[in-house]
Amino acid sequence: MLTALAGVVLLSACSNSQTQPTPPPVADPPKISCPAPISLQSPLSQPISIVYGTPTATGGQSPIAVACVPPSGSIFPVGPTTVTCTATDQRQRIDSCTCTVTVTVTPRIGLTRFVAFGDSMTAGEVVSEGNGGIRILRVDVAKSYPTVLQAKLVSQYAGQAQSIFVENQGLKGETATDGASRLRGVLSRSSYDVLLLMDGANDLADRDSRTAQLALTAIRSMVQTAKGRGLKVFLATLPPQNKDACCPDRGLSAVLVEPYNGGLRGMAADENVTLVDVFQAFNGDTTTLIDFDGLHPTPAGYQMIADTFFKAIKQELEQSSSMSGTGPFRLMPLFAPPRPR
Repeated sequence: MLTALAGVVLLSACSNSQTQPTPPPVADPPKISCPAPISLQSPLSQPISIVYGTPTATGGQSPIAVACVPPSGSIFPVGPTTVTCTATDQRQRIDSCTCTVTVTVTPRIGLTRFVAFGDSMTAGEVVSEGNGGIRILRVDVAKSYPTVLQAKLVSQYAGQAQSIFVENQGLKGETATDGASRLRGVLSRSSYDVLLLMDGANDLADRDSRTAQLALTAIRSMVQTAKGRGLKVFLATLPPQNKDACCPDRGLSAVLVEPYNGGLRGMAADENVTLVDVFQAFNGDTTTLIDFDGLHPTPAGYQMIADTFFKAIKQELEQSSSMSGTGPFRLMPLFAPPRPR
C-alpha cells in the first residue's frame, strides 16, 4: 500500500521473512594425550605382552574415536617400540601422539669363572684389623676385593648366580717374580675364563727401579701365560701409597708406584688386554682408602678396587641383545676361546 504524506511516498509492507537461529559454535579440533612411557623386564629375555595406559582425548565433535597402534596388550619385542595413538572426531578431524613401550632383558655376562691373582692386596689384608700394639696384618677375606666383586657380579647377573665365582689366589708377601711361576700351577689345576691380575707392590718395597722393571717383566709373563690358555685378562694398576704414613711405614716406595703403573698401562695396550686403572680410581685418596701403614687398602679401599674391576667387567663382558626386524629376540653370547692344556 502506498501512502502520500507531505509529498513523500512511503512504502509499508509486511515481511514474511523470519530471523534465522544462530548456528551452534563449531567445537575445537580434538586433542589427545598419550599414556606415560612404560618399561618392563622380560624374565626370559623374550618378547612379552604389555598392557599400557589409556590415552586421554579432549575437545572435538562427539563422538570421538581413539585408537593406538600397536594396541595395549600386544606382544612387544625386546627394545623400544613407538606407540602411536590417534583421536578422530565426527568431522574427521585428527590429532595424534606417541609414547614408548620398552622391553628390557635380564642382564647376562658372557664369562663367569674368575681367578683373582696377586699378593696381600688380593688376599685382603687389613692393617687396622690387626691384633696387638704393633698392628699385625690380618687377612679379612670377607672384605677382600675378590669377595666384594663376586657379590656385585651375583647381584647384577642374578640369573647366573650359581655359575659365577671369583676365586681368591692372593698370597701375602709374594713378589710378582715369584708369582709368575705360581700362576702357571694355579691355571693348570682349575678351569677359569678370566684372570684378574693386580701384583707387584712387594717388588717395589726395596725402592729399586731395577726391581720394578723385573716385576713388569714378570707381569708380562703372567699376562701371556693366561692368554696362551685362552683366558681374558684384566690387568690392574696398583693403588697409591702414602709416604707419610706410620706404624709401620710401608709406603716408602710411593715414588715408584706411578712409573710402575705407567709400565702396566703400556703393557695392557701392547698385549691387548683390559686395563683396570685402580690408581686413577683412588684419585689420590691415601687417607680413607689406604690404611695407616701407607700401603694396604682399608675396607673402603678394597670396595673401591672391587667397584673398579666390576665396571671394567661389565663394560667388556656384559652381553647385548640384538633384533632382526620383527623376528624373535635372541641374545648374542660372548664365547671364551678354547683353552689348551
